[in-house]
Amino acid sequence: MRGAAVVFAAIVLVASSGAVARAEGQPSSQTQVAPKSRPLRITFYPLLVRVPIFGASVDVPEIPGGGGGESGDQSGSTDYSFNAAYMAGLSIEGPRWFGEVNGLWAALSASHSTPFTTVDSDVYFFTARGGIRLFRNLSGTVGVRRVSVGLDVQVTPTATSSRAPLRGSTKPGVWDPLVGLDWRASLGRSWSFDAVFQGGGFGVGTDVDVEGDLYADWHAARHFDVRLGYTSIFYKLTIDDVQIGSFERTLVTKQTLHGPTIGFGIVF
Repeated sequence: MRGAAVVFAAIVLVASSGAVARAEGQPSSQTQVAPKSRPLRITFYPLLVRVPIFGASVDVPEIPGGGGGESGDQSGSTDYSFNAAYMAGLSIEGPRWFGEVNGLWAALSASHSTPFTTVDSDVYFFTARGGIRLFRNLSGTVGVRRVSVGLDVQVTPTATSSRAPLRGSTKPGVWDPLVGLDWRASLGRSWSFDAVFQGGGFGVGTDVDVEGDLYADWHAARHFDVRLGYTSIFYKLTIDDVQIGSFERTLVTKQTLHGPTIGFGIVF
């Protein structure tokens, strides 16, 4: 019996040694390296040039109790005109989330002859937003936008009036909450695409603030992107107590900017 016990112990020892050797030769499921996720991507856009087609309308409600030759509703719309805008931004993108900040400055001007209406608008937008992937390439976004407008408008009191146009200037600044959707996809290693829709205002800042963007990024080099795109922004803003002509009135302005974008990004 003692000899049998020794033989059994030897068999167990040899089997255990073989199992250990096999375990050392093949990594266990617990020690296998997990596949690498997409690394964090940081892109700085020092300059994006936009060529927006700008159009605007202004509405000046009637003065209660009359206002002589300035009474009645005054309104007018401009024709569309080409202008210039400049933008810079920073984007941070992870496997399932992203965050962006950007600033836009645009000096805009448009007019219309009959009835005579001119709108000069010095616009500053500062936007911050973030997104979480909901399904495949689609993300839900939330954000905030600072809208600051230096506005100078002129409107004719009536379409047939011989009086000089009424003029008003104001510089409002408001904060808009934003919600939206973002779709991102890649085509090989050379191209990536981004489609954006977001809306907000909700009367908290502007009455309405809607934006749609479509971008294509060409990854020209490891740390250099070329960005091409098309953007469109519409907002409606109601401003109280604006001096227009001889009276303070409420001014309602609607402005539209849309046009191509071109620029470059530095990738870290």
